[in-house]
Amino acid sequence: MAKLNFVKSNFLDKINSCFKLFIFIFLTILLILLKTLLQFFSKKISMKIVQTFHKLLLWVLNINVKVFGKKNPNNMPTLYVSNHLSYLDIPVLGSTLNGRFIAKNEISHWPFAGYLSRVGNTIFINRNLKFLKKNKSIISDHISSGDNIILFPEGTTSDGMRVLKFKSSLLYSLDQKNIIIQPIVINYKSINGMPLNRWLKPIIAWYGDMDLKPHIINIFKLFSIKAKITFLTPLNGSDFTDRKDMTSTLHHVIDSFYSNELNNNLSN
Repeated sequence: MAKLNFVKSNFLDKINSCFKLFIFIFLTILLILLKTLLQFFSKKISMKIVQTFHKLLLWVLNINVKVFGKKNPNNMPTLYVSNHLSYLDIPVLGSTLNGRFIAKNEISHWPFAGYLSRVGNTIFINRNLKFLKKNKSIISDHISSGDNIILFPEGTTSDGMRVLKFKSSLLYSLDQKNIIIQPIVINYKSINGMPLNRWLKPIIAWYGDMDLKPHIINIFKLFSIKAKITFLTPLNGSDFTDRKDMTSTLHHVIDSFYSNELNNNLSN
């Protein structure tokens, strides 16, 4: 990765980054205190505080998000299903949606990130077989209680060159139920003004055995990141014969849209 193109080397840039980081830490502590105090009085305000944190994180990371399409217009609790490229997907979607992310239980034990995830209303799934029965109903239970749910059915992050096969296990409880499901496509368009081609995608995408710490440090060094969220046509769980049909359809819709965008980007 060429330092001249991607790394902030100017003294004023470094000062600005340090200032933004200081403001971010201060406001994060303030937001955590506010959420701790207000979550017992208003669920809506609590969710808005979490959304504000995600917007703050985008600001400190210099991420600009453009939204295309429309969220489910019926104001009904919705399951949002998205492709997954990076940990950056969390604030990118979280800044736009008031919802609860689903994540593997291991993340809850990560230093700092685990704590923020817990404060941020994340639902943690234990993949141990003895929790399988409980996991099957977790999405429908939360949607029934009025929550929006944000799910990455790939179960892990991809390299950004394709959408991985979706796992159907968490959609088990949605078979033929009247639940709104809206597919979403996340695509990162550019860094520092340069189109994100196949060679630059690993700067954003975090996958495989990549070390997390150096990847995050390099993200902080970028001048700008442009991300795009596209809300596709909402579907209804009752329209599918079973969860495998639902999983296959959602994957096809998201993969087709993402692949078309990817091909257009690489051909330009």
